[in-house]
Amino acid sequence: MILINYTASIQLLSTLIDYRGSEPYFAPMTPFERRKNIILRNEELESSGMGCKGCSGTCCTYEANSMMVTPVEAVELVEYLKHNNLFNDELKARLTETVSKYRLDQGLGNGKRSFIRRTYTCPFFGHSELGCPIPREVKPYGCIAFNSHHVELKAGEHCYSEKEILEEREKNDLDEQKLNEELKKKYSLWWDKVPMPVALLDFFR
Repeated sequence: MILINYTASIQLLSTLIDYRGSEPYFAPMTPFERRKNIILRNEELESSGMGCKGCSGTCCTYEANSMMVTPVEAVELVEYLKHNNLFNDELKARLTETVSKYRLDQGLGNGKRSFIRRTYTCPFFGHSELGCPIPREVKPYGCIAFNSHHVELKAGEHCYSEKEILEEREKNDLDEQKLNEELKKKYSLWWDKVPMPVALLDFFR
């Protein structure tokens, strides 16, 4: 079970990389700013009694989860884990087991388009309390936008991805593609988007 220290400074992540090289061409958003519209929508549903707390977490398991992340999402999560002393051998073993069990390193194509999108149980799932242990400020975008739409949710029966808020988020962060390319160069990443466990393992190199 992973225990997350929620007192970590999320703002620290906004300065984790010199994104801009010799010629600054944009001011990078903080992790919260990047996710702001999705988080606000998530909180709106929670305040209406349509949160995830009463659910068994179906969307986190192999029954429904195939979450993939970009370099930006991966780096922000890695830095959060490092800041909380959770980027360790225990996590590496769990990630490796997840990749092997669900064959997540197969069918990845050229890293730009996945020909086989495999489902898997999230390596951060399995904690004693319901709900994800990763704070929303550093969660993958798709996780936050996969919302409950019923007050009596028990097993993900009224959940779906709100694609319109994901599209809105992209419009609000026009420089993110440039940032992804900078991160790919900085960390020698070959992929644009891969399953989250595959992405995190790359940072153990």
